[in-house]
Amino acid sequence: MKDRDIIQSIREGRRERPIRQLYKEYPKIERLAVSSGLGKDDAREIFNDSLLLLIEKILDTEFTLTSKLTTYLYGINRFMVKNELRKQRRIIELEWTENHQSSQEAFEYDIEKEERLQQLERVLLQVSDRCRVIFELFYFKKKSMKEIAEILGYSTVNSAKTQKYKCIEQAHKLSGELQISNSKVNAS
Repeated sequence: MKDRDIIQSIREGRRERPIRQLYKEYPKIERLAVSSGLGKDDAREIFNDSLLLLIEKILDTEFTLTSKLTTYLYGINRFMVKNELRKQRRIIELEWTENHQSSQEAFEYDIEKEERLQQLERVLLQVSDRCRVIFELFYFKKKSMKEIAEILGYSTVNSAKTQKYKCIEQAHKLSGELQISNSKVNAS
């Protein structure tokens, strides 16, 4: 299929054949991600997200292609790989910093931290069961959103991401309500 045929098919809602055509680019993207230090699961998730982004761009009536479609897709993937690496490096740096504090304060009992942990525990007890499972899989068991989608039976990774976002919103709301009720108790 030529680029204009792929674009036309996607705009008409016939996406299966164009997506199969674009998936032929996956090995190149996987090599890019793996050679950059990411895993194959990350590469697959990045590629799928970039396909969704490309489809969204194509559906925009103002979209005009200025290069080959595969080049455009590769560019999106390169950008997303760099972002993922940046995000992972930040996490590693934060973990290193937290684990290597050598000041006296690091060895003292932290009352504020204990209170925050207790508040987090209260919030986790109040969120829905579905949210609790998503939080456990993502934050404690370090599952990817693709794995979570499969485990919980979501039709797409984006559905799982949307649900996780809603759960975070629910937790923020509960946290705010707990802070208000705690401040009323402390004021009396």
